[in-house]
Amino acid sequence: MSPYILAFRRPESAGQHHPGPWKRTHGGMWMDVDIEIVLLENVRPTGFDQLNTLWWILALLRLSSGARLRMPVVSDTSFSSIAESPNDPTMWPIETLSRQFKTVENPPKVIEKRHLSWVRDVFHSASALMNDTEFNRAFQTFDGVIWTHSTGSAMVMIWAALETLVRPGRKNITKNLAKSLAALLQAPGAERERLFQRIVSLYEARGGSAHASRSAQEHHLMDSFHVARQAFTASIDNRQLPNADRLHEMWRLKK
Repeated sequence: MSPYILAFRRPESAGQHHPGPWKRTHGGMWMDVDIEIVLLENVRPTGFDQLNTLWWILALLRLSSGARLRMPVVSDTSFSSIAESPNDPTMWPIETLSRQFKTVENPPKVIEKRHLSWVRDVFHSASALMNDTEFNRAFQTFDGVIWTHSTGSAMVMIWAALETLVRPGRKNITKNLAKSLAALLQAPGAERERLFQRIVSLYEARGGSAHASRSAQEHHLMDSFHVARQAFTASIDNRQLPNADRLHEMWRLKK
């Protein structure tokens, strides 16, 4: 729980608390914590430090499931033992913003075994991809979209992440990006052509948010999230960044 409290006198010296009276304002926030992830001391399953290891688990689960997961607090003591502990634990608030965009139309309430299995299977290989500057920047940008302040900002960030992932070049960006993503996600045929046209339309809708500060329509935002989730999942499954030149060659193949 995080109520907003006002104090009206400064501390008498550095390090002391504000003297009373204190008054509570309306507002604040709260959340229920349903899941505990425990990382044992000195365990480093990837090249990440412990905090980023926890974030990596959550980010992969958000990607695979579309669930509205967050990591509100990290503690140096297991939550199951805090209430009975004679010592005060050290706790850090992490993902506490009140707004969190959904990435799928109907976010699941339950994390299924298939989502956990996928995270387990790609955990190390995908973490190696994070050593690549472009993939690292693209993935962190996409994972951070859910915390943006508006639909327009979310739309711009999604496509910025996809541009960073695919690197379509500076000329004919719309068509080159759409061709690359369609070739990455669909086999040759009518479905790939339809996906190409859909991505072109979504990227043009992104232009309205980027250049005219327009809010994104919900169906455009959800569709963009869907394309991005597919693209990052495919890259992780393929264990490599998409190569725009190779994808353009794939696009030219009609069979």
